[in-house]
Amino acid sequence: MTLTSTFTRVALAAAALALAATTQAAPVCADKTIRMVIPQPAGGVGDVVARMIGEKAGQVLEQPFLYENKPGASSTIGTAAAATAKPDGCTLLHMTTTAVVASAIRGDLPYNIDRDFVPVVGIGSFPMALTVVESSKFRTYADLIAASKSGDGLNYASGGTGSMGHLTALRMLKETGGKGVHVPYKGNAPALQGVLASDVHFMFPSTFEALPLMQGGKARVLAITSDSRLSTFPDVPTMKELGFGDSAPRIWYVFLMPAGTSADAVNRIQDAFAKALADPAIQANLSARGYITEIRTSTEAAAFLKAEATRWKKVVQDNGITSLN
Repeated sequence: MTLTSTFTRVALAAAALALAATTQAAPVCADKTIRMVIPQPAGGVGDVVARMIGEKAGQVLEQPFLYENKPGASSTIGTAAAATAKPDGCTLLHMTTTAVVASAIRGDLPYNIDRDFVPVVGIGSFPMALTVVESSKFRTYADLIAASKSGDGLNYASGGTGSMGHLTALRMLKETGGKGVHVPYKGNAPALQGVLASDVHFMFPSTFEALPLMQGGKARVLAITSDSRLSTFPDVPTMKELGFGDSAPRIWYVFLMPAGTSADAVNRIQDAFAKALADPAIQANLSARGYITEIRTSTEAAAFLKAEATRWKKVVQDNGITSLN
């Protein structure tokens, strides 16, 4: 082999390595940042989770996220905005259970989740917490159910018609034969204030929202909807323990991108979020709030969304819910 040919081979190999490095370092999005659409208000549960994990995932990708809160109309405003974005790897949607329920209630939405999005990754969920004010006469789940079967039943709050808190309460009362009057509020924060003021008897917020109220002696949690007891609620029974069906409704989180986004972009963001969730600091922060980490790949998240759509559509139809108002 001549010296010239050796130099040529080395040069070609170096060029190939440089090309591979350039390919690997190519950003997911050609812009400087990836837009994350969050269809919940700033400071809410979903917003906190999205930003916490997004910050770490952005470090993994070496490309930060730009957070864009677009709340309203049971998350349909933000979801619609993401649905019309270009499939160029520059837009990510943070979806919660509410979006699937909204699609089950409304047939006139300007988007279709199956058609207009590709699931990227599922990251886990918060269980619901059956919550009453600390001064309530209901000391146990049995006390509350007994009261719901007598007289006119109970009043219960939620963050809005079709919210997970609303549907969970509906299912509980239906399965136990109890009676209740729904009092929808414009968000979980004012709904919880209604519980604390004794304007309503109970509510199903997330464990994230209920925990500080319980720890502060303001509220009592009678049950949670996790599969097993949580370390943050060691003395609180699960709804399954109490005979509430065979399912555990939760507020879950899945990230999606506009349909047509490249498989490479989907896979790289999926990997970045999985690595972010594996970070010990994030795990500690989330688990301390009752969060249950459940990583779902793009394929698994797609199957999960279909199952959830079927599940909640039946609840909506069985209870005659026709409006988000």
